Amino acid sequence: MNRRFALLALWAVLMAPLAMLWWQAASPDADLDALVADTGNWAMAWLAIAVVMTPLAKLGRPLARLLWLRRAVGLAAFAASVVHLWLYVLAMRGFAEPGGEWALMADEAMTPGILTGWIALALMLPPALASNDAAMRLLRRAWKPVQRLAWPAAAVALAHMAVVHDAGRLAMAITGLVAGLQLVRFFPATRKV
Repeated sequence: MNRRFALLALWAVLMAPLAMLWWQAASPDADLDALVADTGNWAMAWLAIAVVMTPLAKLGRPLARLLWLRRAVGLAAFAASVVHLWLYVLAMRGFAEPGGEWALMADEAMTPGILTGWIALALMLPPALASNDAAMRLLRRAWKPVQRLAWPAAAVALAHMAVVHDAGRLAMAITGLVAGLQLVRFFPATRKV
């Protein structure tokens, strides 16, 4: 299987849940609050997978061969975050006067739960914009620090998930899993990645 086909297949798999949630949001009786939480959970899952792919690659050659898919997984996390934001805007329309959702969003933007969401999205934007071959060539050595913004984005997104979506246990489980897998970095590698 060539890499282009593998990437297309991966994108189809990663985008399928988002497409289903988008479709559900189009229904007049859609539970937008639940859909906002669901898209946030998908974004967090993909972001967590993207940040643990490097330490997982140290566990063996078969996993190391999949490292090139990390970019697609990270971009899927960003796409899910954008859909999460879009559904949040739609949900706010339900609470505001016509056209007043932006004022309502501005009023709650500085609350800790919502602010963490905005910060996480802002931190994910530079790596998403730099996740292409042209950006890699242009940025050269500066590309890697840009991509490392995924780490603070993941940490802030976990805080957002715990506070806003009442998913403290899930956020703690993801934190434990990601932190545990990072310990693999301290073990000798059988193959340099």
